[in-house]
Amino acid sequence: MLRHGDPTKKVTLLPLPAPQPRALAAAQVRTVKNIVDRIEVFHELKGRRHRGAGPRTHAHARPLRDRAIIYLLFGTGLRRAELVGLDLDQLQPAEADRLRQAKKARLAGVRGKGRTSRTVFLGRDARHALADYLQHERPGDATASTTPTALFLSAASIAARRPDGRLSPRSINTIVGEIGRLHDAQTPDPDRKLGTLRPHDARHTFAFQLSQASGHNRAELERRLGHANDRYLRLYTNPPDDIAAGYIEDL
Repeated sequence: MLRHGDPTKKVTLLPLPAPQPRALAAAQVRTVKNIVDRIEVFHELKGRRHRGAGPRTHAHARPLRDRAIIYLLFGTGLRRAELVGLDLDQLQPAEADRLRQAKKARLAGVRGKGRTSRTVFLGRDARHALADYLQHERPGDATASTTPTALFLSAASIAARRPDGRLSPRSINTIVGEIGRLHDAQTPDPDRKLGTLRPHDARHTFAFQLSQASGHNRAELERRLGHANDRYLRLYTNPPDDIAAGYIEDL
């Protein structure tokens, strides 16, 4: 105990700035999906020596994997750590043909914060994007992995990859950030530009869309987001600025 008492007794805590919602507007989501649906074009090798040999991508490029990651983030609200922690056997069904035909697919036992576990359902776009990745890209990278249990694997051509091939959370930042950069480079409308795109932006976007679709059903938001904190549920479900502005346009 200090001789003259606690010198910080009358010092008040600095107020933290209110967290800002980061959900994308519907128009921005459409243009992001348009970019990832053409993502293979951006990874093609250019130059005279590659002409006439058909489309070829860079050795480290995994456009179908990156497309599936984007659709999964925007369609489920998964955190980046939850995404890289997914194993193939959590995907039901886990075969490409069955995924394309399925009316319903899920990720079982998704491990979230606080040792929580939840089931995550997959929409049509996510199912088809995952099917393309599982059929065309993942098998080659799985053969180069010691224990290829992870759903998403890094390219076998990367020398510094983990022996099991599992992606790191930081790699998701890189993948999502590159999609944001391609989006802004291809988008002439300044109002649609994203700046830096982060994985959590997709979580905010999913939460807002789920809130609208479920009639602001709190129980559904808690189940699908794996989050029960009132402060963050309110943050996640705040509308993008252009939607918020539209609410009062004609008042």
